[in-house]
Amino acid sequence: MWSVSWKMMKRDGRMLVPAGIAILVGSLFIAATFLFGNSMDASVRKQVSSSFGEANYAIAPNAAVSDADSGGKKVKDFHLKEILGLKGVEGARADVFAPVELSSSPADKHTNSAGIAMSHPGSIMPMPIVEGRWPQGDSEIALPKQAAQRLNLKMGDVVSVRPAAGGPGNSGGAGDLRLKLVGLNEDTDGAYSYYGGASVMGEGTMARLKGDPSPVGVDGYQAPYVYLSIDEAQAGQATLERIRGQLPKGFQLQTRAAFEDSQIKQLSGQTNIMKTFLLSFGVLAMFVAALVIANTFQVMVARQRRTLALLRTIGAKKGQVRASVLMQSSILGLIASTLGAVGAIGVMAAAHALGLRLGALTLAVVVTPAVIVVPIVFGTAMTMLASLSSAATATRVTPLEALRPAEVSGNGKSRGRIRFALAGLMMVVGAAMAAWIVYQAVQDSRGVKGTMVSGDNADAALGIAVAGVALFFIGVLLCANRWIPWMLKGIGSALAHVGPSSKVAVGNISRNPARVAATGTALLIGVTLVACLGTGATSAKRTMAATLDSRYSVDVEIALEKEDQGSLDKVRKVKGVKAADIVPVYQGALGSGKTAESHAEKSSIAIFGLKPGQSERLMNASQESLMAGGAKLVMPQGQVGGKNALKEGDTVSTVQGKDGAYTASGHSFQVVPGSFNGLGGDSGIYGIALIDQPVGLGAPSQYEIWVKADGGQPVGSFMEDIREAMSTTANAAVSGGIAMKATYEQIVNIFLLIMVALLAVAVVIALIGVANTLSLSVIERTKESATLRAIGMTRRQLKRSLSIEALLIAVGSTLAGLVLGTLFGWTGSYIVFQSLGKVSLPLDWGMYGMILVVAVIAALLASVLPARRATRTPPVEALVEA
Repeated sequence: MWSVSWKMMKRDGRMLVPAGIAILVGSLFIAATFLFGNSMDASVRKQVSSSFGEANYAIAPNAAVSDADSGGKKVKDFHLKEILGLKGVEGARADVFAPVELSSSPADKHTNSAGIAMSHPGSIMPMPIVEGRWPQGDSEIALPKQAAQRLNLKMGDVVSVRPAAGGPGNSGGAGDLRLKLVGLNEDTDGAYSYYGGASVMGEGTMARLKGDPSPVGVDGYQAPYVYLSIDEAQAGQATLERIRGQLPKGFQLQTRAAFEDSQIKQLSGQTNIMKTFLLSFGVLAMFVAALVIANTFQVMVARQRRTLALLRTIGAKKGQVRASVLMQSSILGLIASTLGAVGAIGVMAAAHALGLRLGALTLAVVVTPAVIVVPIVFGTAMTMLASLSSAATATRVTPLEALRPAEVSGNGKSRGRIRFALAGLMMVVGAAMAAWIVYQAVQDSRGVKGTMVSGDNADAALGIAVAGVALFFIGVLLCANRWIPWMLKGIGSALAHVGPSSKVAVGNISRNPARVAATGTALLIGVTLVACLGTGATSAKRTMAATLDSRYSVDVEIALEKEDQGSLDKVRKVKGVKAADIVPVYQGALGSGKTAESHAEKSSIAIFGLKPGQSERLMNASQESLMAGGAKLVMPQGQVGGKNALKEGDTVSTVQGKDGAYTASGHSFQVVPGSFNGLGGDSGIYGIALIDQPVGLGAPSQYEIWVKADGGQPVGSFMEDIREAMSTTANAAVSGGIAMKATYEQIVNIFLLIMVALLAVAVVIALIGVANTLSLSVIERTKESATLRAIGMTRRQLKRSLSIEALLIAVGSTLAGLVLGTLFGWTGSYIVFQSLGKVSLPLDWGMYGMILVVAVIAALLASVLPARRATRTPPVEALVEA
């Protein structure tokens, strides 16, 4: 029987091609999902751990530690000398920096950057040296390459360094330090893109910038993180435990991977949003691909129904026939799915070899076992499972009955009722599962603790929701032979009166609901997947855009020591500037009167004073409505309540003074949480307030120029132009979140490109399914078509009737698929993104129209070859063959 089966496969090779293509494309879809997910995950991890260099461990604050506490620990609190003396510890770098102003000699041009301390070995520095060498003493410095070019400096020149406006030593003590330029670095991973790069200098120089004695080094600086290079083979568990014993309270030792996981979790709310989103729709794509594979292989087995029946008449047993079908399906599934997985890897490898990049994402080939195993096993298993039903149907009837046309054989009313009841049960259970997880997500968005979608339960909750959606969709497909013909009959009732071709087409829909349902199901699967992915992609883009606007609320900040209209005029002339204004910064503290003065000694609050309308014009996430209606201090949501002492409704008063001598100025604000972040590098506690009249506020501690970009210029050149415009202004510190925002926007855009690629694959899968089922319907109706031709129907009329039938099926199935796909996309998007804030649930009418047009054209094209077959066969020959 094996040899017979193999000969059948070789004889019917052309017949197997469409099924093989569907399996190959579905497997490629699955493998591509994992590959793109792995590549994106690697890119995001590289971004969030850009400060590591080649370090493999980090000392980081626990999640429960407040912002003030994590930033309040100084380098000396980490006992780095003791840690460096431990076995296996090869290097350590405290994450300290000081905003510095750089100037050439003579001081006719200025620029700014972050000043960081040199650590050893150089491999743990967060950026590579691209020219020269690292500084070896306190009289040397390595500058960002672009900063050196801006100041027209070359190797060996002297550069003047001083604390920038708002820096730790700006109140005095350091003055200008003259250092020799010995190296140029390049911040390739964007660790210090907010500050325009990093200037690397000795620890003694960093101490002098702060006003400390040189021997102190960086011990007096605050350090939220410390990065370690540890030889794990030499260190062992004992060294790691001894390191933990040296850590200040509230800090932990993390591997680089664990640090990346925690940072991604903080960035996205509860979990790795992008990876979860991609994998959730990848799971759905796998499920839909399975349905297409099953449908396609059922068509193939149905075509062999007579051959299998003939084998039974000459002595083959039921078990042998069933084994023959399973063998064919396993061989076909294994070959096609292997080609799909290898093809996906090949495409990725070619893109990587050509050095192709999608924005900030390098198309790296990150092959995990899942990339190979899941598509092959899944494709093969689903092909075999798909063949079981058809094989059972072929062996259930007697040989003579099986040789009759499929339309003559009855389906059995009892099986139909059982199938309909099972479909209803699956739909109810599936809808309940998805609805329960959505309810949990709604509760979580309202602040209810311990929901199923919070913390480490998020992935499991998403899995339950996807399983519920899949179960519901299977139920919809199981009862498709009931509702699809009913729906199409309603759509075509008016069309039936427009000529004989239309009447025949509508009549065909009523006469064979199973055949119509099979064709409609193939298109329904594809359209549902396309609509689901499209809706999810649109929701992701809009929701992530709003999140990035809130996280990086001001594109560029320029800190000034005094109000400078001339500098503002220069900035406004820079190409790409949409709006720019001067914003005064006041000091504030919790409480009022003496209470505020006491609190100011521990931690002050930066109050950015805005005029009416400035929030709308200068911030990406406007807070105008929150600031209106009284003295309101709008603070980032993460700084109100929770870890910090501030809570909604608290009073914050403006104060004046420094170095422990503060005086309350008598102007108070009420704390209100807002949806913005990213001011002042997020290095302190701050808020924004509406200042109509600066009465009773006292003098500002400093000024800033806030700049909003119009998005028309590349971020790199835009920031260079801003720094160039400010290069003749002393004590001006240029910074801004626009670079980081642009990086994450690129990641989102890359993600959307991936979704578009997956959509294209879904369309191909849908077309294969439609073409296969239409071809089968023509083969099954050979006798019917011949009879119509024999009684006078012309070739053109017969061809037109097939096209109208395909058109009706396309319109009806597409409309149903759009509704289901949108609902499924909304469900997945809300569950994944609700932790970020308000989720966009779009109705993309443009996408719907495009899908409908493409589906109609595709259905008409898919009907061309079957129609040609039906019209080219002479009526008498067709009747004989039937």
